[in-house]
Amino acid sequence: MRGLVIIATQFFTEDAGIAEIARAKSAYETTDLRPKLARWHADVDNAFRGWNDAWLDPDFRKWDITDVLAYVRVPVLIVQGADDQYGTVRQIEVAQAECYCPVDVALLPGVRHAPHREGSALLLAEVSGFANRLLRDHREGDVKETMNG
Repeated sequence: MRGLVIIATQFFTEDAGIAEIARAKSAYETTDLRPKLARWHADVDNAFRGWNDAWLDPDFRKWDITDVLAYVRVPVLIVQGADDQYGTVRQIEVAQAECYCPVDVALLPGVRHAPHREGSALLLAEVSGFANRLLRDHREGDVKETMNG
């Protein structure tokens, strides 16, 4: 593996993210959020509750995987929406401090927690640029000439 792309990630819980997840629970129960999510999930109730209930469990506030970031040994691209409702730029700052490798950041303007839907062209440009840089740096994108005969 030459590199790692992380999109809309969290390495630890944040109060702002937990508050937004609580608002999502209310919206799921009182608005048209459930049918909107049903387009993407065959068992929408299990999908939503599996995520929402876990994050709202009081013990989940202790969840923190920042200690594993020190084991990442390949260049990283972190892509996050500038308006991500579940994680702040503190997630990125911690990754930059903890990783022993280059950490590139793409903070996409006008994008929330779903860059693949809300900023797909920006996401594609950032990921392909990162991949191309890795290929160029490792000379894996070079066309090799073959000799005939």
